[in-house]
Amino acid sequence: MAVAVENLLTPDIHKPARYLGNEFGAFHKPWDNSQVRWVLTYPEVYEVGASNLGHIILYNILNSQPHQLCDRAYLPAPDLAKKLRATDTPLFAVESRRSLIDFDILGFSLSYELGATNILEMLSLAGIPLTWQERLERSQKSEVRSQKWDSPNYQGSQNSEVRSQKLYSPSSQNSPDSSFPLIFAGGQTATSNPEPYADFFDFIALGDGEELLPEIGLIVQEGKANKLTREELLLDLAQIPGVYVPQFYSMAADGSVFPIRDDVPERILRRVATPMPAYSIGLVPYVETVHDRLVIEVRRGCTRGCRFCQPGMLTRPARDVEPQQVVDTIEKGISATGHNEFSLLSLSCSDYLALPAVGTEIRNRFKDENISLSLPSQRVDRFDENIANIIGGTRQSSLT
Repeated sequence: MAVAVENLLTPDIHKPARYLGNEFGAFHKPWDNSQVRWVLTYPEVYEVGASNLGHIILYNILNSQPHQLCDRAYLPAPDLAKKLRATDTPLFAVESRRSLIDFDILGFSLSYELGATNILEMLSLAGIPLTWQERLERSQKSEVRSQKWDSPNYQGSQNSEVRSQKLYSPSSQNSPDSSFPLIFAGGQTATSNPEPYADFFDFIALGDGEELLPEIGLIVQEGKANKLTREELLLDLAQIPGVYVPQFYSMAADGSVFPIRDDVPERILRRVATPMPAYSIGLVPYVETVHDRLVIEVRRGCTRGCRFCQPGMLTRPARDVEPQQVVDTIEKGISATGHNEFSLLSLSCSDYLALPAVGTEIRNRFKDENISLSLPSQRVDRFDENIANIIGGTRQSSLT
């Protein structure tokens, strides 16, 4: 169902550009030509979500898959959320302007614990039951009613087509369930301990998503073609390394998790992927965001082993991006987006061994450009003259 967004964005709505989905670099793939329809959501307001690097990378990767589209949604600000409830309008994706319930897969990035309540708010605004138990129960009732209406012995079968159209949205024809999208979460918090959130998600993606999500898309595409039920499709997804389906597992008294059926893995592996900086080039918002610059990941993981650092423990092993790949991506990204500032991202940027070489090459390539550099996550024990020369060779620089 397409939402009449223009009727919602009245003068009393602050920063309406948050909800237009017309940023430079946004994808607008044909809805009817796509066999799998994703919507990735970041459970924060647009200014935070649209500048999240992981969100941008996965959005670009999924839209590069054939026969699949990926849209976006964000937590609406209180003014729009109030209007959505007052007008009984479901939360929508920003590009297609379709209700979130129309999609096949609805994914949330759970980067920190407090974001969980925002996820529940978004599900509520979308009109989607909060727990997988509720969604499964309503889906099973829908299947029973559908079979009854389609039966030639049913007295009201002459009106079954009309009832079916009311029950199933056109966008989800041949979907595995046709009632609700598959709801999943990924991110550091979901990976570190998924159990506090297990009741709210149909599955949880553990670890890096660059390779995992395309694999999930292929399974869903095959499941739709074969008209699998929701449970059958989740069983297929559970065979993918890195996919945890809570309804197939239970928790022992000691807190350990074990499978309750024989056809699912006993242990779920955390996925590890090589960083893909080329997919960092993407959206250029029309409103100022938290990280209003080009961000390129140069290193994933950390060798420091600080026990208090959740990302450092979850993103092992440490993986460096090839220096030439970093430099080429920055040059292409500056040209493609028009940004005049870029940032090299890592848990500990100064531990990236190629940083001096990369910094020198970047400085040489952009010596006549009005470009500034940001170097976050610097450690005092690794800061030296080479890094200082990088900072001193650009128009305006910052480090933290």
